[in-house]
Amino acid sequence: MPGFKKLKVAVVGCGTGGPAAATLLARHGHEVVLFERASECRAVGAGFLLQPSGMATLCELGIYEQVRACGARVERLHVVDEHENDFLDLYYAELGDDLFGLGLHRPVLLHYLIEAMDTAGVEVRWGWEVGEAVRESKGWRVESESGEIEDGFDLLIVADGARSTLRAKLGFRGTDRGYPWGAHWFIGKNGGTLPEGELFQMVKGTKRLLGFLPTGREIDGVDPLVSLFWSIKLSDDDVIRSRPLDEWKRSILELCPRADFLLSQIDDWSQVLTARYGDVGMNHWHDEGVVVIGDAGHAMSPQLGQGVNLALADASCLARNLAEYPLNQALVRYSKDRRWPLAYYRLASSQLTPWFQSDMEWLTPFRSVFFRATQRLPPARKFMTKTMAGLVGFRRL
Repeated sequence: MPGFKKLKVAVVGCGTGGPAAATLLARHGHEVVLFERASECRAVGAGFLLQPSGMATLCELGIYEQVRACGARVERLHVVDEHENDFLDLYYAELGDDLFGLGLHRPVLLHYLIEAMDTAGVEVRWGWEVGEAVRESKGWRVESESGEIEDGFDLLIVADGARSTLRAKLGFRGTDRGYPWGAHWFIGKNGGTLPEGELFQMVKGTKRLLGFLPTGREIDGVDPLVSLFWSIKLSDDDVIRSRPLDEWKRSILELCPRADFLLSQIDDWSQVLTARYGDVGMNHWHDEGVVVIGDAGHAMSPQLGQGVNLALADASCLARNLAEYPLNQALVRYSKDRRWPLAYYRLASSQLTPWFQSDMEWLTPFRSVFFRATQRLPPARKFMTKTMAGLVGFRRL
């Protein structure tokens, strides 16, 4: 790094953006320490769709081929109504360049991100929950909840997720609210009964949304997996779980009988997890010597499935700017570079959510007309597909 000081960097959080940024910065010659509250490598959450924008960062990290080998190639977003009439049908191939999505089991990505950190020489402090971070004359001092202290950091990267504990403590202002709607989810074996190669969704009004995402396989697994998502109002979760599991299954089978094989793998409510969505918006993502990335800085509804991909793009953008500019200027440039794509995807996600997860059933006929008409207009269709692929505002490497 000719001309620029090598930095001592503290990264808080080992989700997606944190380990990706840690690896890229360590490879650029910085001394990086990552702090994670969990005592071991552990990823939770349903399967997710890696987009071409996120794949670009995995190529930069050198782990794309390993991750791809475990993933399921997704060519299409296919949404139908309760009568299985096409509602939305978008293909990645329409954008050219052999683009596609990659359905993944979340622990797969974390496994290879951690391998990349190890290879890059990042120090990881497992079981180290950062309770305080204070800016001192000699740099940032971080203190764990148990009283451990490390100091002298030139840069603090906050990547501790949508429920960040540091964001407010450091004085960052903005929106931080939960959505009233979420989803029940389960990952099981596909068994060839559900569509492969596509993210398949069924809708009935605005209160019923069912999704099936091919999720590849586990690190040491051989069976193709699929993730089920079933929309729920979070205030109803306890009531739903107090009822027999078969009642819950019947409500899904009424909409999609093909889900029978997948649902037959569920014997207990403990296998069905609840996903809660949040909306985090900030006016700026940096201050002197500190930057907030990933869901900690811009969590949003998963309607567009961009969370992981935006976090990976954050990490790449931050590393690139730190390689090109001195620290404070690099952080200014980072916020500038990320402002447009983050604003777009946050707005699009928030505006799209009520059309698919809300009590506003009156939107149903308007939604049907809008999406069926819009996708027939070539410029609009291309923009919708580009949005799906995470390429709006994306800077190619």
